[in-house]
Amino acid sequence: MPLPASLHDRVTLLERYVRIRTLSGAIDAALVDDVRVFWRGLGIELAPLVSGQEGETPALFAEIAGRRPGPVVLLYGHYDVQPTGDLTAWRWGARPLDPWEPVCFINETVVQADKLGEDDLRRAVMLGRGAADNKGQHLANILGVLDAQAAGTLLGTVKILLDGEEERGSPSLPAIADRHRDLLRADLLIGSDGPKQNNAPTIVLGCRGLLGVELRADNGRGQSLHSGNYGNIAPNPVLPLARLLAALPERIDAVARRHGDFKRSVLAAFAEASGREAWEPFLDPTTNVNGIISEGVTPGRRRTIIPNWALATVDIRLTPDTPIGEVAQAIEDARREEMARSRDVSVTARHNWGTPPSYTPPARPEFGGIVAATRSYWGTEPMIVPLLGGTLPAYVFTEMLGMPAYWLPAAQSNNRQHDVNEHLALDHFLRQPGWYAAVLAAVAALR
Repeated sequence: MPLPASLHDRVTLLERYVRIRTLSGAIDAALVDDVRVFWRGLGIELAPLVSGQEGETPALFAEIAGRRPGPVVLLYGHYDVQPTGDLTAWRWGARPLDPWEPVCFINETVVQADKLGEDDLRRAVMLGRGAADNKGQHLANILGVLDAQAAGTLLGTVKILLDGEEERGSPSLPAIADRHRDLLRADLLIGSDGPKQNNAPTIVLGCRGLLGVELRADNGRGQSLHSGNYGNIAPNPVLPLARLLAALPERIDAVARRHGDFKRSVLAAFAEASGREAWEPFLDPTTNVNGIISEGVTPGRRRTIIPNWALATVDIRLTPDTPIGEVAQAIEDARREEMARSRDVSVTARHNWGTPPSYTPPARPEFGGIVAATRSYWGTEPMIVPLLGGTLPAYVFTEMLGMPAYWLPAAQSNNRQHDVNEHLALDHFLRQPGWYAAVLAAVAALR
């Protein structure tokens, strides 16, 4: 299939990509083949990269060469997508939706993209799981590379890496990167993920890390007990767990206060930047309780019991001022103190996952080129986001492979990624290839 030149063909291409049901954690060999066949139709032969771990979903890799030597750019994206959530909640206006069957709308009216004029096509949005996160974003970037290659303006080499496990924390990516260091070596990474700020062109320099923790309190009785017969005799494990959860935010904030160099440097570097209110909260860690449950409780039913156990899951968003080891130690200290206070209740902590934060300082020379290219292409001043609130496996590239990383979100602010009714505004999708190509040209001009 030749490179799709018309805007309508590009929207059709996105529809085809979204229909491939690459649900994270449930991607089998046949689905990987479907993804590779999709890209083969654009002339890109993606090779699977694995680390050798059991049960992993491969990353996919290819190279696109320019007409003469230049910088090597690593283009990162991920082809796995989030679970769909409540299928009955996928509804746009009055129309129920299948998240795996993309549908285009203008306002609340269903439209056929191939029947629209260009202006109306740009007003439409596409509903579908993965349209914004992340298929539409990396598809648009790769189309920009192919456009530059076809025009003879692409310099250097673009290496494409599509992660198959990002939505579950990219557990295999560090080992894949370590095993294929030479293959993935590049001068810098330019990828796209997350939303734009206020729908403006946005450049992101880093992201917060993530530590997941499961905390369980147990009174050792082996069963739930009558709250009257055993009140004041058997301890309730919910209360020590609640005290522990309440203590964690201050303990983790204290880790950040002991460091602080990163936050101070960012605030100094971007003292005059607009839109600070959008990203300044992300310079601090966040301690978030996902949920708490206890044994024997059924919503809507009365049970006057002392539960045997209580369990909570917590996610902690990390900044460069909150080293993951010190945060883990702060949790352990809080656990031990609560154990000492509640002698008849045991409390255990299990770390489920950990992703360090990542940050590329703006002092690097390519940053100015990316900003200038963005300003020229969009005709407006870009929003600079030092640290994304969410988490990406960016540390694999900045810390393990030693390259700077920049992120150019291709999705509008309200795209509802990870939620029901995920959607991508087609004007953002259709303008992204030109932006990516302009940034590549600016980076090449600096060499």
